[in-house]
Amino acid sequence: MSNKKHLKKIYYHALEAVKAEAMISTNIAIDEKSLTICNVSYPLEKINNLYLFSVGKAGLGMAKATEKVLGNAIKGGIAISHQEGECEFIDHHTSTHPLVSSKSLLGAEKLIESVGSMKEDDFFIFCLSGGASAMIEKPIDGLHLDSLQKISASLLGSGIDITTLNIVRKAISQIKGGKLANMSKADGVVLVLSDVIGDDLNTIGSAPMMNGETLHHIIGNNEIALKHAKQYISKDIDTVKIVTTTLNRSSKKASSYIAKQIQKYDKKYEHFCLLFGGETTTKVKGDGQGGRNQELALRLLLKKCVDDNISILSAGSDGIDGNSPSTGAYLDAKIYKKIKKAKLNPKEYLKKSDSYHFFEQLGYDFTIGPTGTNVMDFIIVLKK
Repeated sequence: MSNKKHLKKIYYHALEAVKAEAMISTNIAIDEKSLTICNVSYPLEKINNLYLFSVGKAGLGMAKATEKVLGNAIKGGIAISHQEGECEFIDHHTSTHPLVSSKSLLGAEKLIESVGSMKEDDFFIFCLSGGASAMIEKPIDGLHLDSLQKISASLLGSGIDITTLNIVRKAISQIKGGKLANMSKADGVVLVLSDVIGDDLNTIGSAPMMNGETLHHIIGNNEIALKHAKQYISKDIDTVKIVTTTLNRSSKKASSYIAKQIQKYDKKYEHFCLLFGGETTTKVKGDGQGGRNQELALRLLLKKCVDDNISILSAGSDGIDGNSPSTGAYLDAKIYKKIKKAKLNPKEYLKKSDSYHFFEQLGYDFTIGPTGTNVMDFIIVLKK
């Protein structure tokens, strides 16, 4: 098996553990008497109507997986994602990501109407995943869409971390930071697919249901994904290490950190696999295409982290890297000859934030499209 194929298999095994059907079937069950969510039972006789809401990059997948378990016990609700598709028992609204649009405002209005229609004896399941911040929005009075879009674009290109980004988002929103939960009379639970460092519930999706009263359960995160990948690769390689699931620094600093870890293990072991999870930050400098994973790969390339034995894949779990159609990028020893033959200058592409076109020209882009989940990024280093 080639290095590229092996890296891809490891990536898919990480992804498998945080796919909607795996997470939902593990955490939701129903019988004639009770609804069980994350090992807590709720008597059906006390529930008038059961509602399902699902918002984020995994919004459609989590909604459909929940419908598969609960069927016609679901009486209402709505799913909002950036994918095309339909649900069986609730409506699905296709919104946008990463920037807020008129579809985001419409999605928020539909969600507010449905959440507000519930009675005190109703019960809801709210599936929340990363990307919800852009997909649903009701700005504060006086803030119009064009101004909101400019603010969002500036924040996304600034290189600030997700926690700071969401503090600003909450301040200019009528639904974020628990404000949506305050519009509901019913009780319920929130099932969370975490896409932030440390699984901070106040940050994920800008916390629309986090008002201090609604019960939240994290059912998927980066650690769960990488543990599943480790289990797979450990069958072939003795030394497999999850170095971190909280990689949280600029792509420049992250590349230095990863390079040092590679050097350390390369001196000791003939074969190894290092797994890194988290989310680096990237400051957009030009008008090119790319994202944090491709920029990180480009910086690792410049540090000469790959050789005849070592290969790397840096990719987003959501399937999309920044403003490009790509998911991430590969690195192996053969890339250096291809760069020379194509007469490409990696530093020039880095300067104009155009990492996508650099790797795409060489055939080293990793592109699979939206995955329907989101638990930050996977960086896989393989020596084999």
